[in-house]
Amino acid sequence: MGDAPQDDAARRDPIAALREIAPFDHIEPDLLERVLSEARVRPLERGEVLLEPGMGPPDTFYVLLSGRVDGLADGSDGQPVWSLGRGDAFPLGALMEQRPVSTRQQVAHPGEAVTVPAAAFRRLREQSEAFDDFCTRRIGHLLARGPAGEEETDGLGGSGALLDPSTPIRARLEGESLRLDGDTRLDEAARALEDHGGEAIIVRLDAGWGIVTLRDLAFRGLARPERHQLTLAEIATREPVSIDADTSLLEAAVSLAEHGFHHLLVTEPERDEPLGVLDEAALYRVNAMTPGLMHQRIRRARDIDSLAIIRQEVPGIVGALLESGSGFAPISRIVSGVNDAIARRVIALTFEDAPLPAELDWCWLTFGSEARMEQTLATDQDNGLVFAGPVDEQAARELLLPLARRVNEALDQLGYPLCPGNIMAGNPDLCRSIDEWGRRFRDWIDQGTPEHLLNATIFFDARGLAGSEALFDRWAAAWREPARKNSRFRRQLAANAMRNQPPLTLFGGFRTRERHGQRGIDIKTDGATPFVDAARIEALAEGAAATRTDQRLALVPERALPAEDLTAAYDFIQRLRLRHQYQQVARGETPDNLIDPDELDGLTQRLLKESFRIARKLQRHLALAYQL
Repeated sequence: MGDAPQDDAARRDPIAALREIAPFDHIEPDLLERVLSEARVRPLERGEVLLEPGMGPPDTFYVLLSGRVDGLADGSDGQPVWSLGRGDAFPLGALMEQRPVSTRQQVAHPGEAVTVPAAAFRRLREQSEAFDDFCTRRIGHLLARGPAGEEETDGLGGSGALLDPSTPIRARLEGESLRLDGDTRLDEAARALEDHGGEAIIVRLDAGWGIVTLRDLAFRGLARPERHQLTLAEIATREPVSIDADTSLLEAAVSLAEHGFHHLLVTEPERDEPLGVLDEAALYRVNAMTPGLMHQRIRRARDIDSLAIIRQEVPGIVGALLESGSGFAPISRIVSGVNDAIARRVIALTFEDAPLPAELDWCWLTFGSEARMEQTLATDQDNGLVFAGPVDEQAARELLLPLARRVNEALDQLGYPLCPGNIMAGNPDLCRSIDEWGRRFRDWIDQGTPEHLLNATIFFDARGLAGSEALFDRWAAAWREPARKNSRFRRQLAANAMRNQPPLTLFGGFRTRERHGQRGIDIKTDGATPFVDAARIEALAEGAAATRTDQRLALVPERALPAEDLTAAYDFIQRLRLRHQYQQVARGETPDNLIDPDELDGLTQRLLKESFRIARKLQRHLALAYQL
């Protein structure tokens, strides 16, 4: 009877077991059978030591099918510095480097594992690109297996694969879109659309293509007295925003949200005519409150109360996108797009009747996470003003400051708290002429005091939100090129960034901090900020206009760190942060950034540690690049 588990394990097909686990599910079965012919399934007994430093370089590769294996280090007081579960493989580093392991790897809960001789492990790396990529770039494969919090959550309004990042738009197009000539009368077009079905008509114009929607027909055409004489060409949206058919559903959602539209013209490079029309309602399907509708309501809002109602709906969209499997970058761009639209509307309502001189140019500046389009559900205001024109500087400031303060106060009422550090346009110190800003930037870059370096981390993530785009371009040029040319200043920024280390202990555990009686990891400061700071320095070195962190991380040399690993790790950290905040909002709590790692499941803990290790490597790249 005692031999039954061993007999059962011996009878299991190891290749069939591996085929259920990434990355083996992406390797040809024939190759697995041929290379891993010596693989076996063996039981794991509680307390059994599989590997330890004194054993020398390991001769076996393990893939866990069940149970748990802990890594124990001297000085860890019996507490594991890491734990592995189903689907985890080890010891990758020791096998690849042919060195002893650094921890005692012991079975904590009994189970089973596939064992592969080291020689077969090396042969599989040589013959399978997918397996070699898994060994050298684990983070991408781990993230593909299970992003944080992907399990179904009761009451969160999950939407399945609503906006699948791997599904192209063409997969969501349903049938042929109706195509009509521009000289088609509206009543004929309405009958044709009713017979055909759908929400939009592709219109052939004398030059190019247009779109007419069912709403256009109802409100811009058929409601007018002269409707019998009107044609499609007279009400069509000309040169509509288009998108390639192979773009993902997720990117399509971002594009719709950023433009505030409900329809996109879908094109293919090899075709002379559009492939069809993507309707926002079809894109989201089950989500009645889409970002495009929110943008429309924001533009029509006439007071703060109306905007407050819309603002309260943002967490619902975040929840739907999280449950759809969307990554942080597109979610945050959609959230930031809605926040941008609300802020622009507040500015427009405040400035529309203001007695400003016609010759006074101004631009509302946004800084920090809003400028990077990386806002979450816990965010405050970071903004400023720049102005220019043949107007006395102090007189212009006295005209603009009351308006800026009204905007700041309105945004505070809408749930965007006033900045504790007073980084706001209503602060006279941040409402400055283009020349005053320029002198300030020269001081920061030339002198590089600790305060100047702190300012750079705030103000060098910037976008122009409202007002003169040309003035924003002049404002940004005043610091972007000087920073690119001044390597000493960038070295100071790099040294400053190195002070904020990822929260991992010497033995690979989590380093927590206490705040308001709770212990945890500040996922923003300790997790996301090392990526944000390093990416900013890369952008400054290149003189790049990119503000989003994922765009800036792509500037890191591939020989230092693959961009795919950097963006995957950063996305994972920020997505974990966003889910944490969404769950707090759903419980009626104030969202924050403090996450208790003990409350995370084993896989999420492992992914988080991998992401922090990537952050460490990024900081080592900075240290080498700037000789720190």
